[in-house]
Amino acid sequence: MWSAFRALAARIGLSAEEVSRIEQNEEATLVRHPLNPDIQIKVRPDPDWTERLGDAWNGTLVNSRRESAGTLPISNGKLVIADGDSPANETSINVTPGQYDVTLTVAHMGNESTYDYVERISHAFALLQGVENVASISPLTDEAGLELGVIAYLVSFAGEGVLKDIAGDHAGRWSLRLGELFHPRSTEGDRLSLKSVRVENTDGSGAAILFHAGHCRDDYPLFRIADAEGNTVGVMADFFVDNRP
Repeated sequence: MWSAFRALAARIGLSAEEVSRIEQNEEATLVRHPLNPDIQIKVRPDPDWTERLGDAWNGTLVNSRRESAGTLPISNGKLVIADGDSPANETSINVTPGQYDVTLTVAHMGNESTYDYVERISHAFALLQGVENVASISPLTDEAGLELGVIAYLVSFAGEGVLKDIAGDHAGRWSLRLGELFHPRSTEGDRLSLKSVRVENTDGSGAAILFHAGHCRDDYPLFRIADAEGNTVGVMADFFVDNRP
């Protein structure tokens, strides 16, 4: 995928020869800004997101680790991915009923020694417990073939209607509750900052897992995970975090 790089090249006026040279180079390249020779810009082509999706699934994505976010009961076969801040903005997926494990890929960026080290959730997936052989991971589409995604900074995985039930009427109180969930006080009284939280509804029949994902954009694609029989046994989200060294 070269679109983002070529858009930058067009904005700063790189020649066709420079674009070709950079695209053939796997490493980052320093180029002089055409309008200001005192400025050098570090550029490189977009990563192959398909390959990175596979690496995240296999647990081999560079500069990252996996983190369990908990389990979700999906008794009626409806897994919902929603905007955690606005639960009405959701995408519902028909899946095989059962217990689903939610796993996050936490990408490392920067360096602690230079004080620019950060961690961001680059991928997340929910997979039916007991599934050992995944046959395919493909873009999630609607009946018309339109690829589906989630538009959110705070993302939620939950059963049907669960997040709306937990959030209530959303008259400001849910926003305050989110602050308490993600920044609880420790036993020493300090405020913690959690990457994800799991919260159950009142009767404990359902749960939602919420997490802050990606950065610099809010529209992310969803992927259907299927077994050898073609059953939908999970969903995966890619949050376009480029954490290459």
